[in-house]
Amino acid sequence: MSTQPTEVSPADLPLSTPLQAEVHCPRGVYSWWLDTARSPTPEAAGLGPLPGVPRLVHSSGRAELLYVGRARRDLHGRIAGQHLRRTRSSALRRTLLAVLLPGDPSWREGASLDGRDRVVLDGEREQRLTAWMQEHLLLGWARCETKDDVDALEQRWIAAHQPVLNTESTGHGPELTELKRVYREGLPRRF
Repeated sequence: MSTQPTEVSPADLPLSTPLQAEVHCPRGVYSWWLDTARSPTPEAAGLGPLPGVPRLVHSSGRAELLYVGRARRDLHGRIAGQHLRRTRSSALRRTLLAVLLPGDPSWREGASLDGRDRVVLDGEREQRLTAWMQEHLLLGWARCETKDDVDALEQRWIAAHQPVLNTESTGHGPELTELKRVYREGLPRRF
């Protein structure tokens, strides 16, 4: 989707399932949504208690905004290479694990910490989390022309909508940070 960053609202973006997304643009801002047609509430999807902030409803009426992120160089690589594969390099995946844990302690199995204190999952658990994302989440994105446009649009969307799984630049960030700390507590170290 080619659009000017000042004109686009995340609620108006076309949505697709993550693995079917055909994201072929160099940079942009993306949004992850709970597919309420499949899971009408976060709890139905297995997500534990989320911060009590209003969630933006997509214009289709079938999704609620969970997370906003940016890709300054390669939108496809950011989504397919990190958010759908590697927990170590995806803040979204690490936050998802922290909010999935209260409802199902098995989300800690196969998890360890790397040298920078980031969560790492073994291959089987990475696949499990990706399958969960495919089943419960939808993805939208807006193309941006410059890195400055990317940064500005991401900041506007986060400030305006306070996505429930974003930690930085949100009023509920400390609550998510605590959930992530609890998740990491006691995990073995992998160097």
